[in-house]
Amino acid sequence: MPFYGADVDQLKALSKALASGASLLTSRARELDSLIAQGGYWQGHDAKRFASEWQGHLRPLLERTSRGIEEASQSVLTNADEQAGASTEGGAGPAGSGGSGNSGNPGSDATTKTAAATNPTQPTPQEILDQYQVSDAETTNWPGDWDPLRFVVDQKVVTEKEAELLNGLGPFELNAFKGIHDDAFSVADERFPSEDRNDDQNDAFRHAYWNALMVKEFGADWAEDYATAHEQLPGNPAPREAMDLYNNEVGRNVAIANPDASAEELADLIEDAVNNGDTVVVGPDLLPHPSNEVPADQTGDAGNAEPAPGEDPEFNDESRTTS
Repeated sequence: MPFYGADVDQLKALSKALASGASLLTSRARELDSLIAQGGYWQGHDAKRFASEWQGHLRPLLERTSRGIEEASQSVLTNADEQAGASTEGGAGPAGSGGSGNSGNPGSDATTKTAAATNPTQPTPQEILDQYQVSDAETTNWPGDWDPLRFVVDQKVVTEKEAELLNGLGPFELNAFKGIHDDAFSVADERFPSEDRNDDQNDAFRHAYWNALMVKEFGADWAEDYATAHEQLPGNPAPREAMDLYNNEVGRNVAIANPDASAEELADLIEDAVNNGDTVVVGPDLLPHPSNEVPADQTGDAGNAEPAPGEDPEFNDESRTTS
C-alpha cells in the first residue's frame, strides 16, 4: 500500500533542529554585541568601521536570517500537526478543514484549559508570561579589570546587582557558588537529557535545582536576590524569562519547605516537581505550560521571542553579602 503524507516524528525533529539553529544565530549575535559594547579588546579605526558595519548591515541581515529559520520551523511544526490530525483514525482534521480539533495550533487553548483543570491554583500560561517579568538592569564586567579574581575566574557580563552579591562572597563561598552552578547543569543532564538545554524539562529542573542549592548554601533571601538579578540581563526573551523566574521560585520553595534535605534529596524533590507539572516549560505557542503537559521533544524555542517590560524587583537588603 503506498504511503502518502509525511513522517510526523521526522517533521517535528526538523522543526526543533531549525528552531535550535535560529536560537544559536541569535545567541552568537548577542555575544558579539557584548564584545563590541565592551570595546576593550579591539580599538582604532578598523574596530569602529566594523562596529558600524555590524550594526548597520550585518546584524540586521543575521536577524532576518534567524527570523526566516524560525518561521520555517513553525511552518514545519504546523504541517506536522496537520498531518497528525489527518492521520488519526476518528480524530479531528487540521484546523480550518472543518474538523473540531485544535491541531493547527497545538498546546494553546486546549493545554491552557487542561492546566487550569489539573491544578486550579496554578496561574494560566498567559498569566505566568505577564506576571513573571523583571526590568532590565545595568551590566558590568565581573570580576573587574583590576580584580585579582581575574587570574582564577573568567570575566563575564553580569548585572550590577549580581556583581554586588558576588563581591560579598568570600573565597570559600565563591568556590561553593561555582560548584552549585556546575552541579545544577550536570544533575539536570543526568535526569533530563537535552540537546540544547533551553526551554525544556532539563532547563526547568536546572533552574529549580540551582535555586534550591543556593537556598541551602546561602539562604533564601540571597538566593532570591541573585537569581532575580540574573534574569535582569538585557534582551532576555519574555517566555524564557517568565519560565526561569517561575521555576526559580519553585526551587526555592522546595528548599524552604525541606530545610534538612540533602542535595540528592532536593534533586529528587525537584525531579518530582518537574514530572508532576509544578514547574513550567515553553510550549509550541511560546507560553509557559506545566512541565508534564508538553513532551520534551515538543517544547518551543523562545530564543527569538521579544523581551517584555517588567517591574523593578525588590531586593532583600540583608542579603547583600553573606560574610
